[in-house]
Amino acid sequence: MFVPCLECPLRRKPAFRPFSEIELDFIGNTKADHVVASPGADIIREGEVGGPLYTLFEGWAVRYQTFPDRGRQILDIVLPGDTVGLQGALLGTIAHSVQAVTPATFCVLPAGNMAELFHHHPGLAIALMRARMEEEQRADLRLALLGRYRAPQRIAYLMLETFDRLRHRGLVDGGSTCPFPLQRRHLADAAGLSRVHVARSLDELRRAGLADIQDGVLVLFDRTRLAEFARYVRPRAASGRALL
Repeated sequence: MFVPCLECPLRRKPAFRPFSEIELDFIGNTKADHVVASPGADIIREGEVGGPLYTLFEGWAVRYQTFPDRGRQILDIVLPGDTVGLQGALLGTIAHSVQAVTPATFCVLPAGNMAELFHHHPGLAIALMRARMEEEQRADLRLALLGRYRAPQRIAYLMLETFDRLRHRGLVDGGSTCPFPLQRRHLADAAGLSRVHVARSLDELRRAGLADIQDGVLVLFDRTRLAEFARYVRPRAASGRALL
């Protein structure tokens, strides 16, 4: 499977920065492969030296770190259009892993082209850095808030944040539902909870008429009340996000 950048449906989404012809030609010539990952497969492994950049084209993934006791913390949910591996490309090694949650496909870009990107295409490079900084601010805010919240509030916050990220990218067709293939183990690792606490939290949100996950679909019954309950802070979602 190889999707030419010229035919990429993601770049036509309003959330992403339009390419100039020169930039599109550069990215198109840089793209080395288009790989498929099965659910549970690691596309990047913690401690990996070098390695290419990957842009998630289709599917869902998670970025995570492991602990000596074999536990893990999910640092972020990777959605279509997100680029991973930048840390390895710029620092030489990478301190986290990236694992597919669903069948997923990734565009592969060699890390060696980063110097050319920054030197010859500064507008695209700045947009890439801006997107990375916005992701960092969003993650910092979520982690700071989740540490103070009850378990149901943590799950509600993750629901709303993921829904808004998908909607901003044009991947939610209006309404109050969106795909949500994360399982209880993913929610537990993302929110710092046990699976028992996740199950109880989902039951509480359902009984309160706030939200539910039904066969891989997130349903927001009452977004306003859910946001108040989670003390939700909508992430900054400026247009012009870089897409590699």
